[in-house]
Amino acid sequence: MQFTNLESYYTYLEEDENLSIHDFNTSKYLKILGDGSSEIELKKLCSYEQFFCDFSIEKGEHVPNHQMGDYKYPTLELFDDDFVYLKKRAEETINPKYKSKYNHILWLSPQKHYNNAKQAIESYMALLENSNFAADDNLLNNSFRTYFENLFLLSQSINYKSAETIDYFTTLLAGSKINEFCKYAIMRFIVENIKKSNAVLFEKFFDYANSKVEIAEDRLLESFLKLLIIISQKLKKSPANFHEKLGDWHISQLKKENEQSFVVHHFYLNALEEYRKANHKEKIEQTSVSLEQAKKTINLKRVPFEIKDEKILKALNQYWKMTVDTIKRIVTEKSSKDIYGYLILDDFLPKPNSDEDETKSALFDLVTTMTFDINRNVNKSKSGMINPYHLHINNFTFRQISCVFLEGMKEGKITFQSLIDYLKNYTWYGTDFTYVDNNNEKQGFDWIELLTPSLQVFFNQIEADIKTATNHHQGYIVAIDSLVLKFEGLLREFSRAIAAQTIEFKADGTEERISFDKLLDNEKITDLIPANDIAFFKYLFTSEGMNLRNNIAHCFYKTENYNSSTMLLLIVALLRLGNYRLEKKHDK
Repeated sequence: MQFTNLESYYTYLEEDENLSIHDFNTSKYLKILGDGSSEIELKKLCSYEQFFCDFSIEKGEHVPNHQMGDYKYPTLELFDDDFVYLKKRAEETINPKYKSKYNHILWLSPQKHYNNAKQAIESYMALLENSNFAADDNLLNNSFRTYFENLFLLSQSINYKSAETIDYFTTLLAGSKINEFCKYAIMRFIVENIKKSNAVLFEKFFDYANSKVEIAEDRLLESFLKLLIIISQKLKKSPANFHEKLGDWHISQLKKENEQSFVVHHFYLNALEEYRKANHKEKIEQTSVSLEQAKKTINLKRVPFEIKDEKILKALNQYWKMTVDTIKRIVTEKSSKDIYGYLILDDFLPKPNSDEDETKSALFDLVTTMTFDINRNVNKSKSGMINPYHLHINNFTFRQISCVFLEGMKEGKITFQSLIDYLKNYTWYGTDFTYVDNNNEKQGFDWIELLTPSLQVFFNQIEADIKTATNHHQGYIVAIDSLVLKFEGLLREFSRAIAAQTIEFKADGTEERISFDKLLDNEKITDLIPANDIAFFKYLFTSEGMNLRNNIAHCFYKTENYNSSTMLLLIVALLRLGNYRLEKKHDK
């Protein structure tokens, strides 16, 4: 296909009978035509038509083909002649496929006019009625659905031919022009987007979907059951029967999966959710037991990756050599106080994650991704995303902290006693929070006394491990358990000292301690503690990361989960939270 001039391009559009939405070659050949011409006007019109070809309209809205940050292509701003050219093309074009598109683009523009929407509706209707394609062609079924959704939303928005649009679709239910999945998808779209509830229409869709439940297979059965649940709710019917059948469908899928696959977990959870909605107690119990049994066989092997790019490897090695040299110089030249200060002040913690930072590869669209906690339960608050914060902690932060401790212990500058002395003299932990009450009894906390056992056990164990070149997991249990729980106490003490809320009153008049997460989100805390430290604390202690508080408090950690690396991260957190001077205050 080659365009010798714009007229040949216009002729191509008028003769195009393909229902497909995307034609990537057309834009390419328009660019060739424009680039090969010296006429400024022709170049401009070719650029307009390029934008037109690249423009996508889905569910009644403009969807840019390319987006990166604030950059989007194409946008309506590219048409810089007040849409005069597009208006001309909308009037002249006859082919309904393109007449609908020209008019719909104008309807989405600042130059929108009621007539544009009417012309687009009539053109969409003509396009769909005259379309002809094989019912098993999934791509063209999808194109049909996209055009119909645009038509339906437009007809609803201006209340023009809305009844005719719905009537046209209902006639398709008895025929074979579109496949069953396309019928399901359009029915669901109508039910979810119709402006005025239509019980007669919903009953018709209900009867059709229900008739397919006994004969539909696999994914199509799942789709129709989901549709029946939605329609039942619209018609104020009980959807319990369909929830139960949907649960049964999820259980049936287990036969197709290896029992060690994590996808088994996925189907059990979905089945359990449906049985709960159906209030089927017997199947809830059966599925819960089966789920717990399945956890024992789920295979969650790590999949390592190797960097082979020599330039990247060289850069990483140079970075690490510079880091190690810097740490060795600091440890050799500086005092214990300065080394602990380095762990507090140096910017080796990653920046907090933002929504933009957690990226999801397009590859994940092709696979099922799940995030498991330590008990092999699915974490529903997280999807299968790449977490740059976690990667940074494991590949950079921890290595730096380990190097500081190892070199510092070799030099005799990081020891149990030097750390206790630092905490006592240079952090607020050394403040005497104890007092004598009216009964002459000592109240409050001596935090150094409470922290000492954990740190002492840790240093005894890590020194033994260094000498024997081992990692004795059991030896770190007491140290980690103690320090994790003490950290929450320290955070609450810190909150009280700066007059941040630590207790909230419930509606029934009872008091409740504010959760760990809410303590860290208090404005008085976030105004004082740097964002990097807050993110680090959340990573260590909440479900946003290692969730140490929950895992320790509920005994979810097994012996092999305890190690020196966790304790080193905890000590850095301890140093960073303690990096303040506080006046002693007591609640009255």
